[in-house]
Amino acid sequence: MPSVPRIVTFSSEAFLPVLDLWIAGLRSLGLGRIRVYALDEATLAWCGDRGVDACPCPWGGGLTDLWLARLEIFRRLLADGEEFIHSDADAIWVRNPLEEGSAAALGDDLVFSQGTYWPPDIHRRQGFVLCCGWFWVRPTDAAGAFFRAVEDDARTSRNDQVSLNRVLAAAGARWSRGEGDYELPVGERLFRCWREPIRATLESSPLTVAMLPHREFQRMPEAYERVIVRHFRIPPGGGDRVQALRDLGAFDRDGQGGG
Repeated sequence: MPSVPRIVTFSSEAFLPVLDLWIAGLRSLGLGRIRVYALDEATLAWCGDRGVDACPCPWGGGLTDLWLARLEIFRRLLADGEEFIHSDADAIWVRNPLEEGSAAALGDDLVFSQGTYWPPDIHRRQGFVLCCGWFWVRPTDAAGAFFRAVEDDARTSRNDQVSLNRVLAAAGARWSRGEGDYELPVGERLFRCWREPIRATLESSPLTVAMLPHREFQRMPEAYERVIVRHFRIPPGGGDRVQALRDLGAFDRDGQGGG
């Protein structure tokens, strides 16, 4: 039987309209093992009123505080032997990755979606980066050690995705890949993409890592008939985040990726 990981996300009151749609989407896929880490009392109360499993997550209000708080919680989950998927609340699940797509067939310690170019130094070095907005972790000793190293590094970098990519590179990750099957633009940059998962092993650790195909787990809109999760980049500046996701086609079920 396939494992059933806990699905975790973090939300504040400002994100509740997105969180509402995110939870409804997961439930429509038959996924109910969800936990929200509430960044304020309003979110905790909102979850309680709707029967959503929620835990308080003390937050200083800045992004750096959030990245560090998330890493501490990930470490605790692993220490408790918890298998989990972390998903940003604006990463819209179109299909169930436990049953469909590449992720369902992978058994690696860490399974990550693909980012675009952040951090730039790792992007320049290898042409791609891992994204902290959607990933699946199995509670192995190697995964626990890796996340402890990332948490330690993030106290200096002040960014979880920067630290994750740099710690992995510094550990001598060897990726099973060629030059990429195609490239996608983001601003003036290009990033490499593959049609199947690519995998990495480390020189001095039994940790195994996989990166999922961008066309299945999308940061940039890409036409593909079997998209699993759409986690589209939204320009900063506020506004209606739900409407921005709708305009990009994040909620479409036809697999066309919103253009």
